[in-house]
Amino acid sequence: MENLLLTGVTGLLGQAFVAQLAKKYKITGIGRNQEIGRKLESQYGIHFIAMDLGDMTPADRQLLADTKPDVIVHAAARSEYWGSKQEFYQANVMGTENMLAVGQLAGVERFIQISSPSIYFHYEKAEMATEDYPIPSHFANEYARTKYLADKAVMASHLNYIILRPRAIFGPNDQTIVKPLLDRNAHGGIPLPNYGKKQWIDVTNVANVVHAIDLAIQTTNPAALNQAYNITNGQPAQMYALLKDLTQQLGQPLKIKPIPYWLLYSVGFLSEKIYHIFHLKGAPLLTRYVASVLGHSQTLSIKKAQTLLNYQPIESTEEGIEEYVHAQQN
Repeated sequence: MENLLLTGVTGLLGQAFVAQLAKKYKITGIGRNQEIGRKLESQYGIHFIAMDLGDMTPADRQLLADTKPDVIVHAAARSEYWGSKQEFYQANVMGTENMLAVGQLAGVERFIQISSPSIYFHYEKAEMATEDYPIPSHFANEYARTKYLADKAVMASHLNYIILRPRAIFGPNDQTIVKPLLDRNAHGGIPLPNYGKKQWIDVTNVANVVHAIDLAIQTTNPAALNQAYNITNGQPAQMYALLKDLTQQLGQPLKIKPIPYWLLYSVGFLSEKIYHIFHLKGAPLLTRYVASVLGHSQTLSIKKAQTLLNYQPIESTEEGIEEYVHAQQN
């Protein structure tokens, strides 16, 4: 049984990983939510360490190295679409650099970095984008910029690595992808150019991301190492159809505001300016990034993961929606 050091254990992905694979691996989980961490310890027998990865001392790094991990799975990140440069840099760049230092101290066999396809997000339609899709000259937000810098740090390290870039992870405990859309639906409607009928998107069940991580840990294919991979359900779907299916299963009417894209983008631009000028707390309800996500098709190719990692999704989008709905109703 391999020893794993898993960061972000108290998040959606971390919790799902533990639930599915705690019997397969000996897991030391790092997170900031002590209540969830202790619950995972009690329920699944993992070892939990509460720690802020962006603010680690040499003693902290040695403490983690002393758990003697064979593999580090770095899933922790600040993933909101709005926030200060310093907060994102500390969480995503410094946190990654600290975990790479732990990997060096421990002499780990492999470093699995959970990244994001947001790093090659442009304000335009992208269909079946591959891992070598051009990096934009200006990133859409601080999350994308700092995840790109974190990936560069991983690539520059002397550790064997695999970078996974899952698109729009959702699951039963989701608070990031599905919940904000349902909140908008409940409070006036979701602003969607063309009713969402011309936009095609990719999403990824959290179970499929866990499966991809497991494959990345276990692969013996030398060609699979030191590579980055897109991960999705492999089921590009019409945005309107996905939302309709979700809301129908929840017993809610789907409410859409068919706003032209140029207007949606303009409102996002103005909202950002207002927040910057007046130093407002919280996040705007709409930004240029959110407007572009709602207004453009965004799909990814997973051919590379299929070829080198033997990745095939183990759950369909429909199954993911059913799991989410079941969790909300129980």
